[in-house]
Amino acid sequence: MKILHIITKFDTIYGAQKHVIECIKNHLDKKHECVVFAGTNGVASAQIEGLGVNVILIPSLKNTYNILFDIKALFEINKQINLCKPDLVISHSTKAGVLSRIICFLKKIPNLFTVQGWSFEKGAPYFQQFAGKWIETIIKPITDSYFCVSNNTAIFGEKVLNIKSNKIYVCPNLHENVLPTISTKLTKNVLMVAGFRTQKDHLTALKAINLLVNEQKTTDLHFTFIGDGPQRGKIEKYIESNQLNKYITLVGETNDMGFYYQNCDIVILPTFYEGLPLCLIEALQYGKPAIATDVGGVNEIIKDGVNGNIIAPNDFIGLATLITKYYQENLIESMSLESRTLYSEMYDYEKVSYKLNEILQLSVENSIFSIHK
Repeated sequence: MKILHIITKFDTIYGAQKHVIECIKNHLDKKHECVVFAGTNGVASAQIEGLGVNVILIPSLKNTYNILFDIKALFEINKQINLCKPDLVISHSTKAGVLSRIICFLKKIPNLFTVQGWSFEKGAPYFQQFAGKWIETIIKPITDSYFCVSNNTAIFGEKVLNIKSNKIYVCPNLHENVLPTISTKLTKNVLMVAGFRTQKDHLTALKAINLLVNEQKTTDLHFTFIGDGPQRGKIEKYIESNQLNKYITLVGETNDMGFYYQNCDIVILPTFYEGLPLCLIEALQYGKPAIATDVGGVNEIIKDGVNGNIIAPNDFIGLATLITKYYQENLIESMSLESRTLYSEMYDYEKVSYKLNEILQLSVENSIFSIHK
């Protein structure tokens, strides 16, 4: 099968980009042929090209509301699809998803729109919610099928957009195929993996750290933030103005994620809206307890009080309290074991890989375009 992935941003690595990279690896392992269309290139596209897969740059494919760019991108995507002739198109992000679904409908090509989280979910900016719901309502009649990364995402789509359940496939994000050795030795390091963008709530994490420092409960703890993005300047300013420099390390983007997961005790993710956060699946994979905001499919990964805890949005006091509790009550080792157990039961790479490949096959076989041929 020839599989085409279309994504807007490929110059950075967030959860969606990681998912595409790991999917491509899996496709190649299963002897599929692959190609990628992207609106930008950079660190993510370099990894794909390193696998021997062609990344075709479409500069007009931008995450904007500019109709001229959209029309230009539509024609360019159409041209490139004519050249590569895919058997299945998998799109990521609203813009890439809308344009590719229009073209696939006109050309009668089986396609999957990947939903990492609906753009109109609670917690997203108001204009984004309004525009996202309006766009998805309009595009729904010509959408072949949806790939939702969590049960919560699928249920939300069925309810709000009245999508038929037989058009929705559910599978977690595919992650790196490693099974690390679990270490029970404490490092006194807390890890947050999230792009510095408005979706992620770094401010709540920073307020929690500031509270811990002021109460002198974290003199031997260190916090590592992995990620980059447009909000980095604000984060650096907060750290500097509150004299938190010696407690926090900003790593930026890195290809050595395993090192940081191995060398932390707890993973935290305060956030405003999500589908199924890949960093929390990775936390389970590395046997780490996690504390995250109760949004999207977070409660499918974290069983409250078992392998971590769920907090309310903006609850920096609750986050600080739980971090302190984990160390004072020696909860980290037992929660770590629960995380690895849950990973083995629900998110094991081979299980997710099997489900993914089953969906690819079904999405082609059950496509309205395949059925009508």
